[in-house]
Amino acid sequence: MTSVQALAGLLFAATLSASVCADDRADSPSWYRQWWDAATQDMGQLVSDGGLDLYLPVRTYHLPLAYSAEQREKYNDTPAPAFGLGRGRFLENGNWHGLYAMGFRDSNAKASWMAGYSYRWLWSAPRIDGYYGLGATVFLMSREDYFGYKPFPGILPLISVGFRNLAIETAYVPGGKGNGNILFLWLKLEEKERPRL
Repeated sequence: MTSVQALAGLLFAATLSASVCADDRADSPSWYRQWWDAATQDMGQLVSDGGLDLYLPVRTYHLPLAYSAEQREKYNDTPAPAFGLGRGRFLENGNWHGLYAMGFRDSNAKASWMAGYSYRWLWSAPRIDGYYGLGATVFLMSREDYFGYKPFPGILPLISVGFRNLAIETAYVPGGKGNGNILFLWLKLEEKERPRL
């Protein structure tokens, strides 16, 4: 067999292989369609099978490293009246995810709303029969001082400590001098307890 015949054979095999792969791809949905289908199925299961969660925002803490005492004095640090509802579910690996909506008073004592999805990676804390974890939330928020109450998206990191079906969580709002650098704390009562792993 000459090198030309060998090269022709390789090209034929590559063309045949590419043709088979193209046929396979035509039958299977695109990666983003697969992702979208899995996400909508997961959210549907969360809404139908998840437990009811009650949220109670309790504190807005402006970090002293970014705000003077005078600035902290003029900002509202009590989000009440405040309340929220959600649907959440503990996963087989002990982690948690859920949907939520909350209303509260912001740092300027104006009504604010946020709704979104959060995921928490949780680890057991046997000494307190509880758990702790880190997570993130993606959300839409509405505030008077940002776009005149037009909803805007955001993503924030979360810290969580829980005991049975009660958790205290905080979201950290990053920022610079005189903006952001806020811890927003809430209590959450979950209908279902975290399984013991």
